[in-house]
Amino acid sequence: MANKSNEQVLSEATELYTKAVQDTPPNRTLFDNLVDLIQERPLVLYEGFFDKGYEAAAAVIDVCHGGADVQEDDTLSFLTPPAAWGWAAMEEAVCRIPPPQSAFEPKYPDFVRRFFDLANRTLNHRDSTPAPIVRRVIQALTRFWPELMQTCLGFNPEDPIWKERYMEMMELDRQVQQLINTLDDPALGVHLVKHQETAIAMFTELSKTDAYNKGGLVDLGHIPDSHAYIDKAALVSRAASAKQQLIQLLPNSDNLRLYNMSFITALINSMFYLMSLRPQLCGEFIGKLMEWYAVINSSEQGMTNAQLVMIGKTVRISLLHLHAQPHMSEYSEMLESKLDKIGGQEWTAWLDRKQRQDYKDQRDREKQERQLKQTSKLRRPREDDDNDDEEKQARMLEENAKRVKLDNVAAGVSAAAAAAALAAEEAAAKEAAIQAAQAAAGTETDVELAEQLKTALPDLTFDVRPMDSLAPGDRDILFIEALKRVVGAGSVVQKFVARNRLQALGASTQPPPPSNIESGNATESGELATLSNGISTNAGILEDSMLMLVRLVCSCYITSKDIGNGLSEEVGAEVSAKWAKVHECAESVLESIVASPRERYGLGILLLYEIWMAVVILDPELSSSPSKQGSKSGGACSALALYLRWSDRIFDAIIQCGIDTTLSQKAAATAAAAIAAAESASAAVAGPTASVPQPPPQQLQQQDRLILNFVLDAPYIPSTSIKKLAACLKHADTAQLGYASLEKAMELRPPVVEEGMRVLLTNCGHHERATRIGCIRAVKKYYTTSTHTSTIESWARMMLKSGIDNAVNESKRVAADAEKVLSRPVEPLEPGLDKEQEHAANERAIEQKKAEVIQVHRKGELDIEACLVKQAELLLALCTRNMDLYVDVLTAYATAPPPVQLVLRRVVTPLVKSVAATPAKIVPALTKFLAGAESLVLRTIFILSAEGPPVPSSELVSAVLELCDTRDLDARFFVFIANGLTKDESLRRLGSVLMLLNGRESQWGLLSEFYSRLTTPYSGSPSVLSPMELLLALHRTASEGVVPMSKVSEGLVVYTEMRKPDGTHVFSTQVIEAALKIMLDESVVSPLMLRTAELYYRKRSGPAGTVVKLLEKMVERNVWDMSDPVYLSFAQCFYAMQPGSLGLVKQLPSDALKRMVILLPAVEPSVRNYVNGMNE
Repeated sequence: MANKSNEQVLSEATELYTKAVQDTPPNRTLFDNLVDLIQERPLVLYEGFFDKGYEAAAAVIDVCHGGADVQEDDTLSFLTPPAAWGWAAMEEAVCRIPPPQSAFEPKYPDFVRRFFDLANRTLNHRDSTPAPIVRRVIQALTRFWPELMQTCLGFNPEDPIWKERYMEMMELDRQVQQLINTLDDPALGVHLVKHQETAIAMFTELSKTDAYNKGGLVDLGHIPDSHAYIDKAALVSRAASAKQQLIQLLPNSDNLRLYNMSFITALINSMFYLMSLRPQLCGEFIGKLMEWYAVINSSEQGMTNAQLVMIGKTVRISLLHLHAQPHMSEYSEMLESKLDKIGGQEWTAWLDRKQRQDYKDQRDREKQERQLKQTSKLRRPREDDDNDDEEKQARMLEENAKRVKLDNVAAGVSAAAAAAALAAEEAAAKEAAIQAAQAAAGTETDVELAEQLKTALPDLTFDVRPMDSLAPGDRDILFIEALKRVVGAGSVVQKFVARNRLQALGASTQPPPPSNIESGNATESGELATLSNGISTNAGILEDSMLMLVRLVCSCYITSKDIGNGLSEEVGAEVSAKWAKVHECAESVLESIVASPRERYGLGILLLYEIWMAVVILDPELSSSPSKQGSKSGGACSALALYLRWSDRIFDAIIQCGIDTTLSQKAAATAAAAIAAAESASAAVAGPTASVPQPPPQQLQQQDRLILNFVLDAPYIPSTSIKKLAACLKHADTAQLGYASLEKAMELRPPVVEEGMRVLLTNCGHHERATRIGCIRAVKKYYTTSTHTSTIESWARMMLKSGIDNAVNESKRVAADAEKVLSRPVEPLEPGLDKEQEHAANERAIEQKKAEVIQVHRKGELDIEACLVKQAELLLALCTRNMDLYVDVLTAYATAPPPVQLVLRRVVTPLVKSVAATPAKIVPALTKFLAGAESLVLRTIFILSAEGPPVPSSELVSAVLELCDTRDLDARFFVFIANGLTKDESLRRLGSVLMLLNGRESQWGLLSEFYSRLTTPYSGSPSVLSPMELLLALHRTASEGVVPMSKVSEGLVVYTEMRKPDGTHVFSTQVIEAALKIMLDESVVSPLMLRTAELYYRKRSGPAGTVVKLLEKMVERNVWDMSDPVYLSFAQCFYAMQPGSLGLVKQLPSDALKRMVILLPAVEPSVRNYVNGMNE
């Protein structure tokens, strides 16, 4: 590329651009190649490619500004790739300071001006602009900001060009800041984080040391305290707000849409980068970051385990990297405390490496010291005999000390040997006691057991011959012999199991000697031992004998299938007795496993697989569909029944073990926390001198995996067994163990999904909220599956109905309790009270009853809410996936009594807030409500307008207007979407809103909200009406006569009390004078015009002369010939402006004066006195 001429490069760039634009859709790869070419040869930008980029980016803004429906028009999908390239090209042009050649310097300011102009237009219409373009604009502004600061500081401060550019940049920065308040796009959030990072880095003061990388950015040290247009204090304030916003961006349960790993990782990396760049920020960021890290790891949050693991690793590595930087030594203690708290293998490995390095450094120092000593000895003069004698004596002392130490060690070894002998004697005595106890119970000794095992086990293998080739008698003998072998081996195993339990009792004081194979204990790990039957094992004879017994039982089942019903009747009774004995022997093995499910977990799984293999051998179809067991019979059914019994018993034991372990861990953690709190409190009371450094708190142990391991390892889990996990959900501390294991079982074993779903749905109304939320989250994962959608929705509707019924019953109980309080007789008054005292006592009794009733209602509301929330949360959670279910909420609300409706309005608030940014999801449901749910629909519209975008979406506005027109709803419904109306629509609806007024101040706030939304600009969009246009509309409404004059007058009073967001009055002099001038020129005079002038005089202290002049102009227009309302308002204003208005009496005809007195009798005395004075 470097060898190509400018003409060749320009030709290549033109070819790339032509191909990229002509492709359908536009080729993004070619556009990326063109950006790479521009970065290498920026001269291309000054040969027309900046103009091409500007035009491509402006085309998108023109389409959006033109009001095209970007939802249905595919034009934007073709314009977006060229526009994104255009912003990349403009970014390269403005960020290259100085330009590549001095000849191009005159063009550069115009490039920056056009760049800012297009950025401003884009951000002003960001709601309708494609998201990739908005992100590209913010990225370009972020990169250009430091370049602009350097340019402004390098040029003459009096230069108006760069002053104007600086002001434009600060205004664009303000618009970018506003995006953070309504952020719901994680991809946009990444660029906003980078923008805030740049502001903090540039406008945060440097610490006292400059021994670290400043990031290559402009900082406050480069900005003079007194600059012509750069306000240093404002920049410091900007950095402070950016830091606060950066902390607020950390996502939580209130903004679940930001649970995106790219956004969270970018935010964490940005905060750590800033702490590395400006170390003093550690004090502001570390604490907030660690608080957030603790919150997201709580059970209330909605992050997945994978997300938590990634976030934890990012935080740990970032902390460790920050701690390792030399310039962070001032904050190393704080960073180490945080690393100790969150732990992690990275921190542990770093500590190990540091310890090894310290040890190595210590050895190197000792080696250098020894070499130094040897060198000094070689260089010492031979005549220094005194020193040699001293060294010789020192060596002799060292040797004597070593001999003393060796003697002490030998003495210690002898003492240890004696102690070991004494311990062996005690162990032998205890062993003898155990054997005596066994003998007393009729149990054989180890030698006897070993002999029996030798005789029972060597020839246990079966030589199963074809049954058809055997005579019936031979088959009888074969099967009975097999059963006898099982019974014989089983009796031996039973004795081993019994003796193992006795030894477990003695092991609590002194463990028996290891490597005793015949006693049933395990050998050393990895050390193989050969039994008398030739089996090599390292698990011990007890486990091997249990395994052999189960294999024998399974072989009997298989043999019984081969024999079938061929047994003779004579041996049937004997076979039945042997089978009973076989099951009794197997039961002893099962009891041993159930007694210690954690210790014998591996053996239990192994035995289950042995039994399952027999089931599969007997009937291979059961390996794929075990649920068909009911259709099977004979040996297969017996083998499967044995497996089901074993798996149920083992699963019960494992669940109970997991519950007990979790509860014990929780109790230990609670006790440790209480001890730590007590120690902290005592240390605080004792003062700083008594404080002792405490080790870092232990991390909470991980969730017990025994249940989950069984779910993963068992060969088959019956669907009916999965409901056993409901036992974990009964306790709050084990609930997470329960629904996590249940969710994993449903994921890995599809046949149990249906039964598992029943367990989850049953506990979606659990009284513990943490359990309830965990089950609801698990249910939501299966909600979109077609096979379960209808079941889940039906259950959710049933729960909502049940919750409504319970809440209704609770409201009736509350009403009854309140009635009891009110009907309770008043205690008799004390005798001797006068009337005033009796009245005061009665008043106190009444007030006490009122207070009790209020207390009953408050407690009742909490009880009603508890009943309702517990049953309604499932349906509300499903609404986040399918907002059509909100119709069920509206339907239930329509039939509920008022107390329940009040609670339900509060309950649905979080749901509506969660969809406020995308109201199109909930709008279809709002159009389907039943009569009686109007107040909830109104509440929903209010939340959508308050929590959503500043200007309501077109879908919401059109839906609300359609509702008002088709259902004849009152004007309250479109008060909160007023700023989304068109000008004509707002003027048409003004009269409906005025009809809400009833002379009470309760409706004034609603009307004031309507006025405010009409007259306030939002997000760069102009207001629907200006204050003057609204005032004129009020007067024209009065002239039309559709709305009663009293209501229009009341609406005018509300208008006069309105204030702008900055606190100034909307009813200002400029607005009044402009409006009055227009109204005077109209053919029909509004009856309220003079009333407005009077209010202006009284409430805004307007000049009386202005109002009197208005009266004079009305006289000039023969006001007495106008309608009674107009002339009445003239008379009222005339009366209010006395005595300044009395001079108009001379210009009024006598008939007009008489009419004035008739309409307003209060004016007669002053007029009569003035006329009499004129005659005198």
